[in-house]
Amino acid sequence: MKKFIAIALAVLMLFSFAGCGEKKSTKTNLELVSTLDQAILSLASGKCDAVALDGTTAQNYVNQSNGAFAMTGINFDLTMYGIHEGNVAAAKKGETSLINAINECVAVVNGTPSGHVPEGHTDSYYTWWVANCKIKSGTEDDTAKEIVGDTDIFAGAVPDAEYNYLLDTTDLVKPNLDLSKADGVLKSILDKGVLVIATSPDYPAAEWIDDQGVVWGSEMMLAKYFADCLGVKLQIETMDFSAVLTAVDTGKVDLGMSGFGWKQDREDAFELSNGYIGDDDVSFHTLIVPAKTKDQYKELKDFQGKHILAQANSLQQMYVEDQILCFDEQ
Repeated sequence: MKKFIAIALAVLMLFSFAGCGEKKSTKTNLELVSTLDQAILSLASGKCDAVALDGTTAQNYVNQSNGAFAMTGINFDLTMYGIHEGNVAAAKKGETSLINAINECVAVVNGTPSGHVPEGHTDSYYTWWVANCKIKSGTEDDTAKEIVGDTDIFAGAVPDAEYNYLLDTTDLVKPNLDLSKADGVLKSILDKGVLVIATSPDYPAAEWIDDQGVVWGSEMMLAKYFADCLGVKLQIETMDFSAVLTAVDTGKVDLGMSGFGWKQDREDAFELSNGYIGDDDVSFHTLIVPAKTKDQYKELKDFQGKHILAQANSLQQMYVEDQILCFDEQ
């Protein structure tokens, strides 16, 4: 992420004369992009007015922008969508055997403070993994620093083709899975001995690729845990965010794990796991803008007529469509 922030800020300086939002329009322009890097570069170069992001990612970009970007403090209303905590894994519709096994794994990682969580800590497995990945990815916050302390679970980790560097589950509690009646994709996974997951690695600390091309992330650690619980190897396929669910639906991969939150259309089209929860903080979704334009925005309605970017098929796309584009119809 830091590399892309640096590029974005260089572009911002180059095109600082352009200024965001100079062209006035009464109709909001929602532009969908494949990656968050595209969105942040567009914001930096004055090609858009705002970017819709989840709160953690938004704050990370702002913190690393050297004052170029600002949080608006204007959040989307999530109450209209019901309460769905955490991120979810997605399997092809009808693959209940697989998703039930995944849910048994999720139940363990959401609540077992033992194994790789140091003595004296009460954090769940997944909270521990998220905190460590925040430190590793440079997206740490005070909570992550407090949880991790001086521990470095990745010290000495040597990247390998089977992703053992992500997580050693030898000492971790695992669910007692009954796989004797596995069918569909789950049976195929067990027969071939490989769990294939798809991810878009542009969302630290959940998933990202470092400068050496190595995949990291709390969701990738969880994927390794899933594979080990099933007794199979892990294979990670990286792709654009918008392609992940398509890969699941067409059977190219077994699971999609890419920072997915719950959406009704996802629930209708896929089998979604229970949420795995890595932060105690209440999640929020917001918009970031160039710091020099922050005072223009007091409420969501102020974004009417603006050029807004969001990642295609993301929760933020849905929030902008539901809560900002609606003003165009009034």
